[in-house]
Amino acid sequence: MDRRLHQFLAVAEMGNLSQAAEALGVSQPTISVNIRKLEEEHQVALFERSSRGVVLTDYGAVLFDHVRTMARLADSARAEIQALRSNKEHGLRIGCGFAWWPFPLRQVVAGFRADNPDLSVLVDVSNSLDGLRKLLAGDITMFIGTEVNNLKSNLGIRFAPLFSAPHAFFAREDHPLAGRPCARRDVEDFEKLDVVPIEPSHLGIVLPGGSSGGALTPNTRRATLSSNSMTVCLDLLHASDATLGYPRSLEDFFAAHGIFPLDVREGDFPELIGIYHLDIASHAARLDDLQSRIADVLSTSE
Repeated sequence: MDRRLHQFLAVAEMGNLSQAAEALGVSQPTISVNIRKLEEEHQVALFERSSRGVVLTDYGAVLFDHVRTMARLADSARAEIQALRSNKEHGLRIGCGFAWWPFPLRQVVAGFRADNPDLSVLVDVSNSLDGLRKLLAGDITMFIGTEVNNLKSNLGIRFAPLFSAPHAFFAREDHPLAGRPCARRDVEDFEKLDVVPIEPSHLGIVLPGGSSGGALTPNTRRATLSSNSMTVCLDLLHASDATLGYPRSLEDFFAAHGIFPLDVREGDFPELIGIYHLDIASHAARLDDLQSRIADVLSTSE
């Protein structure tokens, strides 16, 4: 990592230039000069002086978040290299969207554990954009979810398609459109509930004006309700006239919570589901294994 960013991270974590300089074994003027260069590069102030030292500005907090991710990536790379040198294999560290744990990932994890009883397994459930941030940070090595529109091309993330999944519009049982055929344009007259809200921290992943979902994500109006928690989403659906575009595979789950698909005349809309992974050679074998396992699960379900 660039030494200026390394020094910036130390100052941000310690809140004191002198302590950071001592910890890094450099002079305080050197750190001050490099921090100033960073501020000139970004044309913003990164720190404010306080009675106890320095504190991050709002701009500095943004840079700190990304630099910390870069540091974690570097640590992850070192750990993987050491694991390869010592001929050790990492366990399974995978993320998925809420819809894809029941099928197919639950069966895949069960098969992996049966074949690799001594390896650890970590499963992280989150929305697509949060999952991709965790992928970039090295917290997981792969993520199963819906294809994301307008993903930045310089991230080193690859998308391997798996299958196309039908999505429907879901709403509470007594929604104004429930119980009768309706058109997609009728659905768009109501609020959209978004389970993948685009937050400021996601702007480094998607292009400006991008969508967090696939090309056919329902309701072109800007979402007025959003949450990354399914529990909260269920409450919001019951408390509003909002609709939620979601995989039909979870129809039974929603029905158990009083949420049902609307009868849209145009029918369901497909979304492409696949595996996101970093373009790293050491992940190739695990990707091949995971794709093979998922293909087996899909074939046995047909």
